Amino acid sequence: MTMNEQEGVIQYNLSHRFSQAVDYPELLSLMSWHQRMHAHGLIGQDGARYGGLAYGNMSHRLADNTFLISGTQTGGLARLTAEDYAHIEHCDIANNRVSSHGPIKPSSECMSHAAVYSASPATMAVIHVHSPDIWQQHERLGLACTPAEVGYGTPAMALAIAASIQGLQHPDRGCITMLGHEDGIICFADNMDSAGQYLLARYEQARSFVS
Repeated sequence: MTMNEQEGVIQYNLSHRFSQAVDYPELLSLMSWHQRMHAHGLIGQDGARYGGLAYGNMSHRLADNTFLISGTQTGGLARLTAEDYAHIEHCDIANNRVSSHGPIKPSSECMSHAAVYSASPATMAVIHVHSPDIWQQHERLGLACTPAEVGYGTPAMALAIAASIQGLQHPDRGCITMLGHEDGIICFADNMDSAGQYLLARYEQARSFVS
């Protein structure tokens, strides 16, 4: 995280319409994997890290090419419900604008998730976590990375993520290290189980390097 940024602050121009929660089928895997990531500390809240604010978020693409994403500052909750997700209707990266609806405003990392879906048509699920282990071992893990001068939640980060995906040998699944976003890792795949399992495999591998 660069010195002039604060974790969890929405930096895009948001047009959000508050509405009742909808029981989307995709929420089952979102909520299940949130709980697992939280149990590993990859999503959560720690008074000694990132100014004490919650970190981590997850999303799932819908059939109409919109997507669901966990709400702002929900990472500290061990379990989420349908009330904790926003529906992203449109994301204009070039103009830094997001339109959404739902019972909560979307995560500050919404722009980065939209960039993944745009750059990788096969991707259906995106997980953003904070892992010092993966972040510090990203070179040994062979992970792509965004430039250190690019901050989180910005159009520049979204474009950097898209560029990283386009450079991957298999752009339908992978993990990207966000060097300008302390401990930030974004992982994606064609379904939530694959994304979660791929990320946990990188996590365990990174931990083995320092054990």
